[in-house]
Amino acid sequence: MRGGIDHLMINCNDFEAAARFYSWLMPKIGYPNSHTVKEPEPLTGWSGDHGSIWISPPEKRLSRQAFHKRRVGLREIAFRADSRAQIDELAREIEPNGGKILDPPREYAYRPGYYSVFFSDPSGIKLEVVHYPD
Repeated sequence: MRGGIDHLMINCNDFEAAARFYSWLMPKIGYPNSHTVKEPEPLTGWSGDHGSIWISPPEKRLSRQAFHKRRVGLREIAFRADSRAQIDELAREIEPNGGKILDPPREYAYRPGYYSVFFSDPSGIKLEVVHYPD
């Protein structure tokens, strides 16, 4: 079996804000193709050579629960960049497009040359874009 994630699906508190944010972000990080599905539930997604990312509104009775990285479930989603320059450019655009910088771009000791920016989407879901030498 080949490793890899085919798709991720994210429920977002404010679907419209999330759609604007991800419509800006996804093409920049390798998911240029946009898709919208109305049935059996509304979904908007972006795809590329390495799978797809989808967002949807949550069930109404659950719509105001806040994301927290220490709860059971998703902690963060990290995407690969081709260069540090791409990360720096992306970081300058995150907040004007509805996200929030959590930790600005810098090198981390996770592995040699690990350089990333940590940020959240409009629902507070933690994201990262990272570059390191192969």
